[in-house]
Amino acid sequence: MRPDRRLILIALALAFGAEGCRDASANGGEGGRPYRVGTVDRGPIRVVVEETGIVEPERQVIVKSPISGVVQRLGVREGDRVRRGQHLARIIPDIAQANALARIRSEIATATITRENAEREYQRALELSRTGGIAQTDLDQRTVDLEQARNQYRTAMDQLRLVELSGVTAVDSAQWANITAPSSGVVIRRGVEVGETVVGGTSAFGGGTELFTIADLSTLLVKASINEVDIGKVALDDSVSLTVDAFPGDTTHGIVRLVPPAARQNERVRVFDVEIEATDGGGILRPGMTANVTIFGPSRDDVARAPVEAVFITDGQPVVYRITGNDHERTPVTLGLSDLSFVEILSGVAPGDTVALEDPVAAIERATNPARR
Repeated sequence: MRPDRRLILIALALAFGAEGCRDASANGGEGGRPYRVGTVDRGPIRVVVEETGIVEPERQVIVKSPISGVVQRLGVREGDRVRRGQHLARIIPDIAQANALARIRSEIATATITRENAEREYQRALELSRTGGIAQTDLDQRTVDLEQARNQYRTAMDQLRLVELSGVTAVDSAQWANITAPSSGVVIRRGVEVGETVVGGTSAFGGGTELFTIADLSTLLVKASINEVDIGKVALDDSVSLTVDAFPGDTTHGIVRLVPPAARQNERVRVFDVEIEATDGGGILRPGMTANVTIFGPSRDDVARAPVEAVFITDGQPVVYRITGNDHERTPVTLGLSDLSFVEILSGVAPGDTVALEDPVAAIERATNPARR
């Protein structure tokens, strides 16, 4: 047998022997114990909560048409930056809206004629009263008629102003509604195309068609649903790391801006919608993205800690099983911070103590009674 082949066989034998020792330790524990053990040591505790959230703009406005009709013209598209008052679209009113505006203009015309006639009759009666050619009661009646005519005219004009405030413009026989931007921002969604029929925003049926969504992208938020068991680890102003799958190599940062006072039900689980403000978007966060959220809670360095598997709850009291020789002792402990791997031990055991990582009583019973495995 060649020397190099002999060396290979020896290495394989050692590898299989080591694997066998690991299996024996896992099945039989250390020192012949039928359970696993660990050691209390000193080290850091880092509280971290991981979740996913949806990126949203801090403020966004949904633009709707004040009237029902057909889209005749669109002035912007997704991604365009607009300023307050900028033209967005033109809506041609439907028959009902057009008829309503025509009726208002007819009422204005009628009220104008009535008012002018009432003014002439009042002036004529006023002149006659100065020469005694008309009774005082007739003059009073002309005064009442004039006030009524003026009131009808004001009412009709008020109705026209309300329509014009909604954006409707009429030139000769043509009528349309000019839709303008209520605030500055970026158009992140356009919900209609030219020729589509829209429903007015004041309609009781569905609340109206959404024409545009304008967002202020200067501040982006991430809303993460944190499980109720983890909400105690989250506090205002905690630092946050944010990543998105579209840019796996880039990380942006944020802070916790809101921890809600109440939870909500989400598929049989109660969660808190924690609000995180991105402090440096870095160009990787966009509305609608799913962000991976890592919230960094409190941390402590060089503390006594034990593996989380070593802590058991007995009668509402946390305990560990401290190993002394071939025996174990159930020891009450006082806990501090905990992360995914370790829990801080404030009292009860000290660094260097050996503790069981599973219930030794149950493990011994399983070992002595194979039927209970």
